[in-house]
Amino acid sequence: MSARVSTSWSFNDIQALVLENDRLRVVVLPELGGKVWQISDRRTGRDLLWQNPRIAARPVPFGSTYDDVFFGGWDELFPNDEPEELAGEPFPDHGELWASPWEWRVDERGPDAVSITLSVRTPISACRFSKSLTLADGASHLKVAWRIENQLGRDVPYLWKQHLAVPVSEPAALGMGARSMYVEGFGRPRAGRGGTRYLWPHLVDDAGERHDMRPTLPATSQVSEFQYATELDAGWCAVTYADGSGIGLAFDPDVFRSCWTFASFGGWRAHEVLILEPCTGYPVSVAEGVAGGTHQTLPAGAVVETELLMVAYEGMGEVSGIGLDGTVHGSRLDPGSHS
Repeated sequence: MSARVSTSWSFNDIQALVLENDRLRVVVLPELGGKVWQISDRRTGRDLLWQNPRIAARPVPFGSTYDDVFFGGWDELFPNDEPEELAGEPFPDHGELWASPWEWRVDERGPDAVSITLSVRTPISACRFSKSLTLADGASHLKVAWRIENQLGRDVPYLWKQHLAVPVSEPAALGMGARSMYVEGFGRPRAGRGGTRYLWPHLVDDAGERHDMRPTLPATSQVSEFQYATELDAGWCAVTYADGSGIGLAFDPDVFRSCWTFASFGGWRAHEVLILEPCTGYPVSVAEGVAGGTHQTLPAGAVVETELLMVAYEGMGEVSGIGLDGTVHGSRLDPGSHS
C-alpha cells in the first residue's frame, strides 16, 4: 500500500483524518484539540495509543477539568499544566490546546507521502499554532513539524509538552535519554514517596532499596507515579513490550529540555497507562519554573519551530536511543526469549 490520506471518515460524529501506509494507520481528530487518536502498527497488530475505556471521545467545553474527560490518545499542552495565572491571565487545567477545535488542510495526498496541517489560535494567550503530520510510503515513523508564534503583543510565560498515552496492561519497559530525575509528590510511587531526586534509571529509597524505574508494574501494585527529567543526555523516550515491539519519540533536546512521564499501574482510577511527555521545561508550575530558570518566556512576536518523530518498531530487546532520522538503537531481541 502506498501512502494515502482520507478525509471521509468520522468517529462519534467527529471529523477524522486518516493517514496510512503499509506499516502505520494514523487517525487524527481536529475538533478535539488536534488530537492524534489512534496509531495502529499493521505489522504487529498493535494499537500504540491508549484510549480510556470508560469515557467516549467527544467535544468538551473549554476550561473543563482534564482528568475527568481524559479520553486518551496524543494531546499537547500549552502554556500550562495545572490551572495557573500567567501574564495576568488565569489559564485552565492543562492549558488551551486540548479543548479547542483546530482547522485543517491536506498538503500532500501521496503516493510517495501524505501530509496534513492543523492550526489554531489560542483564545487566551493569542499564540498561533500549526503542526504538519507527514507519513511517507513505507515509513515506520510519523514526522510532526510545529510552528508557534506569539501574536499577543506581550511576553507569555509557558510550558509546551506532548502528552502521548501508551497502554501498559502487559509487561513493558520505559526508556529515555535522561540523566537526573525528580519524582513528584503525587499518587503512590513504587519507591514509597515523592519529592525524590535520583540518577536514571535506579532510585535508592530511604530504606536503601534499589528500584529500577524502567519496568512497568502489574495493576495489582496499584502504583501511580509522576516524574520528570531535570537533565537529559539525549532527546528520546520509548515504551518497549516484552515481544520487542514498541513506540518511541525522538525530539530536539534544545527545545524539549525535559521529559515527563505519568504512569498508572492500576493506581490512578484503576487505569493501566503510561504517558510520554517531552516538555520544554519543569516543574508543573510555570511561574515557579520561570522564577527558577527551568521554564521559559515566549517574547512578543517570537516564533518557535521544531520537529519530532513518532517511531513504531519491533524486534528490540532494549532501546538505548532513537535518532531524528527514525533509527532505533539498542539490543535486538533474542528470537527464543519470547513466545
